[in-house]
Amino acid sequence: MSVSLSAQRVPAASIVIGRDSPPAVSFAAAELGRYLAIMTGGRFPVGPEPADDQAPIIRLGVHPPGGPGLTGKRRGACGWVAHADTITIGGDEPGAVLHAVYALLEELGCVWLSHREGGEIVPLVPELTLPEGERVHEPVFAHREFTNLWPITREYPLMIDWMAKNRFNRFMVFANIEGSIEAYLDLLEPELLARDMQATMGHHSFRYFLPPDEFFADHPEYYALLDGERSTEGQICTSNPAVTRTVAERVCEFFSAHPHIEMVGLWPNDGYGWCECEACAAIEPQRPSDFGGGRMRRSDTNLQFVNAVAELVAQEHPDRRLSALAYVNYVEPPELTEPAENVAVCFAPFLRCMKHAIAPEEPCERDNERFARMLEQWRPLVSDDLYLFGYLMQIHRISLPHRITGMLQPNWQWMAGAGVDGYVMEFVPEEWGSFGVNGHLTGRLSWEPEMDVADWLAGYYRHLYGPAADEMSEYFAELERLVRVEGPCTGHYDYSFAARLTDQLMRPALAALGRARVAAASGEKRHWRAAEHAWQGLEMLMRVGAWQRLVRDGLEARAAESARDILEWSRNYSDDGALDVRYIERTLGRVVEGD
Repeated sequence: MSVSLSAQRVPAASIVIGRDSPPAVSFAAAELGRYLAIMTGGRFPVGPEPADDQAPIIRLGVHPPGGPGLTGKRRGACGWVAHADTITIGGDEPGAVLHAVYALLEELGCVWLSHREGGEIVPLVPELTLPEGERVHEPVFAHREFTNLWPITREYPLMIDWMAKNRFNRFMVFANIEGSIEAYLDLLEPELLARDMQATMGHHSFRYFLPPDEFFADHPEYYALLDGERSTEGQICTSNPAVTRTVAERVCEFFSAHPHIEMVGLWPNDGYGWCECEACAAIEPQRPSDFGGGRMRRSDTNLQFVNAVAELVAQEHPDRRLSALAYVNYVEPPELTEPAENVAVCFAPFLRCMKHAIAPEEPCERDNERFARMLEQWRPLVSDDLYLFGYLMQIHRISLPHRITGMLQPNWQWMAGAGVDGYVMEFVPEEWGSFGVNGHLTGRLSWEPEMDVADWLAGYYRHLYGPAADEMSEYFAELERLVRVEGPCTGHYDYSFAARLTDQLMRPALAALGRARVAAASGEKRHWRAAEHAWQGLEMLMRVGAWQRLVRDGLEARAAESARDILEWSRNYSDDGALDVRYIERTLGRVVEGD
């Protein structure tokens, strides 16, 4: 048995929501009606009562876990029940209702590609049928977040739309970038509110909340004592009670000004430079961190400060949270302190290996195994929301296509088994053609960590590359085998892995991509453009490989000339969709200038 939605009925179905439905439920109903109308050509009116008692009814609403149409128990669970001529769609919160709508539309044939991939695909089907029964979707990770690396632009609302359709639920604003808060308010907040998506503020924010230009002249004691002098180059003096009060006041002011921002990441400035004053040195034992290059551990120092600020913030904003960063020489679990109840922890496995998953049983020349064991030690300390700062959109790789689709599933499976609550990932829209697949696959694995990745990739390639799907599948399989599987351990900021990628070694991948480009030319423009993005990435990889061989061999003048050629070549594709030319210029520009 099935429920049928046909344009031959007028209306094809009535979409029913409560009179006092939250905005996201109203938005979900409008989205459902809009897409069903596009697909069938029928009418799907939305209202508190059925438009026609004879037409099928689609009911949308928030249901508690285990309630009608929602037997799932995890936070963010959603789904639907189809029976007779009624479809009941629900979620345990308004945003989950929207996720249920998008999941249902996807089951009916919609494909949620990003605007950088040619946009979503909506099939035209005069009559839709949905089998009777229940379908429940439960996220394994409650915290599913992206954040901007560069300034927020007018294409970011399109990214928010893609995120919601792929069932992500949070966006973190990088406030240190000038203009980010203003751009967030203008461009993103309305889109997030409509979809019941959470907003957070984060990244290295000590400088944001205690700006040296404003405070250093009158209060140098607010800043780190380094080599006997107060300095703005490092962190702040976290043992100073006035610093705690001032930062708490400014965080409270920020929360008051931005009621939709649910959490602030009170994260140290990037790098090191912790205060060496007597009071700061007495906070925890002075012994080296395993990840600080010989620098002293600062896990308790960092967490005690965030807790102290959080305690003051809670007095004015008991419904808001702070997050503490676990990173570099404060990544180890604290020995003297536990996070306060209103403090989440973002664990950042800096310089992690991109060849291997983070897992304790995964041998690796880098630190993935130690990161895994360290994260397991953090888990019992954090009452709610232990999440990872994910580096898996591969920013700061000068857009080199180091394919990691085979690593993502075991990585996400281990995270789920370890009880991690979620993740936040930086991304760069301009290199979506190189790394967008990681975003798609991450979204899927957040709900279905045991999914058949090969089967999903085949469908993704079919939609993205059309007639070139088989050849592109062969190309990416060869690329991952040659670069990741058979290559060395490597992390972001590391380009030396490309040195071994000669034309002879890469011949199978080069040949497969050549066949794919020919095949893509017979398809739609979106298919051809997607294949060209792959070519740009591979061309960048081969050029960087030649440059790195010159660096390895000590041929400095020729290496500088090679870097200059790469820089000039990449500028031809500054916003085409596969290369982050802004970062390429920043990185190779220093090489060319001899820095």
